[in-house]
Amino acid sequence: MTYINSPSVSSELIIAERDILARVALGGPLKDVLRDIILLIEKPANGELLASILLTTEDGKNLVEGAAPSLPAEYNAAVDGIPVAIGIGSCGTAAFTGEQVMVSDIAVDPLWTNYRDIALKHGLRACWSMPIRAADGTILGTFANYYQEPREPTERDLEVIGMVTRTTAIAIERYRNELARERAEEQRLLLIHELNHRVKNVFALADAMVAMTAKSATGVDHFSAAVRGRLRALALAHDLVRPKTTSATQDVSDAAVPLRQIMADILAPYDGEASSEKITFVGTDDIRVPSAHITGIALILHELATNAAKYGALSSDQGHLVISCRHVDSVQITWSERDGPAKSVSDHTGFGSTLIKRTVGNLNGRITYEWRIDGVDIIIDLPFGTLLV
Repeated sequence: MTYINSPSVSSELIIAERDILARVALGGPLKDVLRDIILLIEKPANGELLASILLTTEDGKNLVEGAAPSLPAEYNAAVDGIPVAIGIGSCGTAAFTGEQVMVSDIAVDPLWTNYRDIALKHGLRACWSMPIRAADGTILGTFANYYQEPREPTERDLEVIGMVTRTTAIAIERYRNELARERAEEQRLLLIHELNHRVKNVFALADAMVAMTAKSATGVDHFSAAVRGRLRALALAHDLVRPKTTSATQDVSDAAVPLRQIMADILAPYDGEASSEKITFVGTDDIRVPSAHITGIALILHELATNAAKYGALSSDQGHLVISCRHVDSVQITWSERDGPAKSVSDHTGFGSTLIKRTVGNLNGRITYEWRIDGVDIIIDLPFGTLLV
């Protein structure tokens, strides 16, 4: 940098820091902010310095491009996604150790064994990398200076690099905090939407249960007992959808719950007077659900049952439901509805259906619908481990 050995370096450094902070304060997309920071740093060097900012991924295992406007695109593509590990150039090593890594000659330094050829191809001979830390010490990324000739950093070089990493950390933390707030707001809205959906379903199901019970009730006492029993079963089904916690040291298989038990609890409110005729289970006895996946499985079954009770086989006296399980390359649950209302549920794509698809996806599974004249088959494929056999 041309100002590094200048007598007025302190004032130059203060001005540079002020300019960077001013750019950070303007905000905008993180890539734009980081690009502008780099251009501010590179400007006094008149092309002698080529800078790069890499960002850690959410799991902290890799570094991805934040901004490197002056480096060749081919080189940027080659280092985008490099592991955070010792021996992965200057930046991968700096992010792993949390210490500055000053490589003065890429051509001979062992840290550059895997990336030496691509660097030398583009005339990059020296790379000084400094980890960018959050206020809590978390590694946010790296700031690197590249030179086209072997070079050792001076004390003033280190001062400049330290200033840039501190101010860049402010920009990255600000962006990540804003992103976290946006995600929290999205989650809050999703939960509100789901709550509204569930409340409406509870009233709709309660109304349907009262109506169905009234058809078969032989008297006031019989009607009251049947309604109260079904409401208790409905409350139990909803309770299963709440997240469960287990000890970190508890074995997954020990905490597993039989799938048949979950199905029975979820479907109890919809059974009617003769459950053996209304709902049939096939091949479900030998399958268990690990504690970590109970909520997801219960949620899927609950939503399927809700849709069936509102629109499908469980909404009519003639309809019946068969749930079968088999396992070959995966665990397959088939939900078969028959003889429901003439109007199919195939056009129903509301929040409940969306929630089912999202939950199956979160379990790394797949769901397909096969529509038939007399009903529908809903097939859910889940990987082994999601369910135990």
